[in-house]
Amino acid sequence: MAPTDESPRGSTRTRRHRRQSGDDDETGVDAWLDATVYFGLGQHLLLALPMLWVAFMTVSTPVAVTTAAVVSLAVACLAIGALRMDAVSVGAPWHRIEDNEIGLGPDAGYGFLLRRAAYLNATLGLGTFLGARADIAGAGLFGSVVVAGGVALCAMLALPRLRAAPAPTSAAVAGVYYTVSLLVVTTFPGMVDLFSLSPSVVLCVLAVAVAAAFDVATGRDGR
Repeated sequence: MAPTDESPRGSTRTRRHRRQSGDDDETGVDAWLDATVYFGLGQHLLLALPMLWVAFMTVSTPVAVTTAAVVSLAVACLAIGALRMDAVSVGAPWHRIEDNEIGLGPDAGYGFLLRRAAYLNATLGLGTFLGARADIAGAGLFGSVVVAGGVALCAMLALPRLRAAPAPTSAAVAGVYYTVSLLVVTTFPGMVDLFSLSPSVVLCVLAVAVAAAFDVATGRDGR
């Protein structure tokens, strides 16, 4: 039976048609809030929850870590909103969550969410713990903000180009990115002790590693 507008497939086609017709090309305050808060902050808080838990369970340097986490999260959300609104051009379109149909395949809706979660968690982890390291090294709050915000901004701007790159290149770059992020997180001062004291932190890091492995192994189309 042909899909209707009430079906997931029909709804997806309807949204695409509306964007192509210019119905979603609003530039007002409501459109910006929708792009940055609903889709930016909403997806980041939900999908990057494991790394948020790791960041806020790190008690050895609470101010440095939490400050960097908040800055990384805020900058990433603003960047997502700007890319969704086409306010910034990076040579490739931002892939929207609602463009995916519901399904279990690597390029279907749930597979896409897992792969986007891997990237957002890696970005939050890298920005947070590099920013915290900058603070500990003597750069202070300003240095932490610059590092955390810079990592988040560059990562979000790079994502559309990474997705558009040839599959082998995209997978290789993503693999290196995930490896560096996880190394920065797991080698942060006091993290080994935290692993022994809080099994939930270990589980969160493992969850990010599994999502990252899934992303690299299944190609580039759903990132």
